[in-house]
Amino acid sequence: MLYNNLRTLPSNWTVSDPALVSGTAVISTDYFKTFVAGLRNLFGGNIRSLETLCERARRQAIVRMLEEARDRGANVVWNVRLETSTIGSAKGQPGAVEVIAWGTAFRAE
Repeated sequence: MLYNNLRTLPSNWTVSDPALVSGTAVISTDYFKTFVAGLRNLFGGNIRSLETLCERARRQAIVRMLEEARDRGANVVWNVRLETSTIGSAKGQPGAVEVIAWGTAFRAE
């Protein structure tokens, strides 16, 4: 299945059954990752354990969006967008990251 973030379609495509599709993933962190991130915060630099958390959430959200598109009979998802947010990260407590992916699914000929 083709998906991308372009806003305009090629002029020679025939489109049928457009629909908005989305996928969401919420991944929580654990106490160890929170502790390591706190230490890294003191010294600066990339927090690789949290980078992998965000990457995993992004991949899962895209996969879920593509599954919804496939269930609708689409073969293309156009104008894909991603949004992130954090959930419930009180000081010293593990939090979670939410990623939502959405786009326009359709059948292209």
